[in-house]
Amino acid sequence: MKTNDKKWMSSISEISRVLDEEAHIYETDEATKSLTHIFSGYKIQLSTLAYKMDQPTEWLTRDKNEIKVSLLNLIYPLSVAFIRLANSTGDELLLDQVKISKGKLSSLNETDLHIYADKLIGLSKARKAELVVFGISEEMITACETELNSFEQKRIERLMLVDDKKVAGVEFNKLKTKMKYLLKQELDWSIESYRNTQPDFVNHYFTARQVPAAIHRHYDVLGYITDEVSGKPISLGQVSVEGQDLSVKITANGTFRFKSFPEGEFRLKIENMGYNTLFVSVRRYASEHRKLHLKMMPKPLVAFAK
Repeated sequence: MKTNDKKWMSSISEISRVLDEEAHIYETDEATKSLTHIFSGYKIQLSTLAYKMDQPTEWLTRDKNEIKVSLLNLIYPLSVAFIRLANSTGDELLLDQVKISKGKLSSLNETDLHIYADKLIGLSKARKAELVVFGISEEMITACETELNSFEQKRIERLMLVDDKKVAGVEFNKLKTKMKYLLKQELDWSIESYRNTQPDFVNHYFTARQVPAAIHRHYDVLGYITDEVSGKPISLGQVSVEGQDLSVKITANGTFRFKSFPEGEFRLKIENMGYNTLFVSVRRYASEHRKLHLKMMPKPLVAFAK
């Protein structure tokens, strides 16, 4: 699955967590509850498709390639035996059918290799008595046929898996479009209607709606702080966790980052000399990345008498 889709699915999982935890808020709101049920259904389908998209093909490729090497090692002696047979009998037609160098044999694509090996095995069965003098036994022919069947089986399994991944990708994109419409045009507005009565719930929801900017960055809690009046980032200051020996600095760009943060519910204390101290509750599971968008109120200017 593409990196952007992984980031988007991370956001969907976070939205689901918020909706589940705060379900009591909209328990009697049938319209909102209905939308959350649709959301949950879409999420389950998306997760299933994402799982199919992420199925590895490496192991099948590895197995197929190992069998291919074994097949080539069995096929080449047959090829050499038939070339010798054709030369000894002056059979130019047979020679044209079987003559191939070891390098050319190894470089054949999978389809051409299958065609050549299948033809050679068929000829071997028909003329096995003539091949004995060139060191080819019936057991060798059988082993070659068994290996060809195994090679073709692995090749088909890999092609089917790759095709399934492509189909899952198409279905994922279709459902992703539906989910985006549901969120933007319906569910967002339903949640927004609770802003006056349940501001924390609404803030948590819309924070979850933000797709992580870089899922590969390591952080447990990431925060953005802006001036509530001007909307500009607040430079400098400190963020600490009450009851824990944890604190970080606010950067010049108004961000803070806890690379390691405990599981559970804690209260952040955000301090800046020019602003009123802000306290924010944070709930977090061990494997969860939290992103916070916070606003601070500037302290009023105090005039000193001359």
